[in-house]
Amino acid sequence: MIQLHTNLLISLLIFCSLNLSADQVQEPKNKDENEESVRGLFRQNGTQLSFEIISSLLPLNELWMHRVESISPRVTVRISDNGKRLLLNKEPNLPSVLKVKIRSYIVRKKDMELTVSQIQAIGTHNSYHIAPHASVMNLIRSVMPSQADGISYTHRPLSEQLNLLSMRKFELDLFHDTKGGAYSSPVGAVMANGRNWKTKHPEFDEEAMSNAGMKIIHFPNFDFRSNTPTLKAALEEINRWSRRNSYHIPIMVMIETKKVNRSVNIQENSTFQVPDFLALEKEILSILDISQIITPDNVRGKFDSLNKAVTMKGWPSLYQARGRLIFALDNQGEERINYLTLHPELKGALMFVSSPPGNPESAFLKINDPVTNYSSIKDRVKEGYLVRTRADSNLAEARNNDYSKMQKAFSSGAQYISTDFPESVEGISSYRVSLPGDVRTGRLNPLFYSADEANPLEGMSGTVLIRNFLLNIPETESKEKN
Repeated sequence: MIQLHTNLLISLLIFCSLNLSADQVQEPKNKDENEESVRGLFRQNGTQLSFEIISSLLPLNELWMHRVESISPRVTVRISDNGKRLLLNKEPNLPSVLKVKIRSYIVRKKDMELTVSQIQAIGTHNSYHIAPHASVMNLIRSVMPSQADGISYTHRPLSEQLNLLSMRKFELDLFHDTKGGAYSSPVGAVMANGRNWKTKHPEFDEEAMSNAGMKIIHFPNFDFRSNTPTLKAALEEINRWSRRNSYHIPIMVMIETKKVNRSVNIQENSTFQVPDFLALEKEILSILDISQIITPDNVRGKFDSLNKAVTMKGWPSLYQARGRLIFALDNQGEERINYLTLHPELKGALMFVSSPPGNPESAFLKINDPVTNYSSIKDRVKEGYLVRTRADSNLAEARNNDYSKMQKAFSSGAQYISTDFPESVEGISSYRVSLPGDVRTGRLNPLFYSADEANPLEGMSGTVLIRNFLLNIPETESKEKN
């Protein structure tokens, strides 16, 4: 964490008391001494409203990074690309006053030069997974012993993975329960425990599973336990943490769409179709603001295609990407075709897809095996693609305490690396996946930077200012006419 020198602390104190524009009149402090309240006014420029965030001067090698923690009432407000202004589109029925809470950080100017493709981080595979209860596991083992061996792992809640284990990638399996209740009474649990099955599964959220929506399950009826039952619950948990820790490097959320259940009584399962992807995106935007997501449109910019953008210009800078999420579709078959039918070339899409290199929509690649595909991963990363690979699979590496696949994954330069073992598990082995040197929360990508420069990417700053802005909005034409 950056250690602020005495002169910087003094400048901050002066800033808090004096360095306010005419539009920023300081109010008395809140009870929390770390927070400041500031009044201000959005300025109108055509169809856009903007507010300049005044900040104190910093040394030449540092700059301010501002991130929105909360907005009330909820509207889409974003930080400008240069990080100095709040931007709001002018539209009818805007509130007269917005309350915007902003966390401000001091970062290195190198953040403006680094891109998302030049970092490397670890995340979990099947991030929601809780191993089946012993009673259900016995049923699974009696029929499919090899499968039982591959699902006997349990992950912490998502917020603990973020906070304690420094995971920066999650993988979620989705079932679309269009009517609600399709997965609220798992057969395996009932078979093993009868009417009292719920006492063996205290984490099971019956109410959430009874409602319609996207459910997070590995396999219904038997391997159904989850530390977060629905997509909305998962995103709410990630969002709460992200808003309060918005210095984080971009978090990837990989989504594998499993099946759609269109009936409570009859198991009519099908793959995700266009309406299901629409419902999926609606759920995402019900929790997250679009400004929190690095979308294909953000990356494409003014280029003709997403592929040209990443291979000719590259991904957004780390400065622009901090505090944001990247969504990627795991599926590469019919589901990918259906999603591209909804969003040709990913225009207007929320998620990236893993398409063959060179396709107009290709920017992200899922390449599971870093051993067989070692050279290919290195080449694609150097070309500008974002790659996700795996350090282990099916618990094989953990049971054999084998780190060779993990080492290949790291040296390949793949930006996001999945594991079932972010920490060792008693009864299996001491195997656990961590970045070389036990670096936490991401490092500089070894394909672009030497080991001497491979320092942690979240250990260089802390929250310096927390400010509550009360911002007046000029009246729109519709208000003036009334």
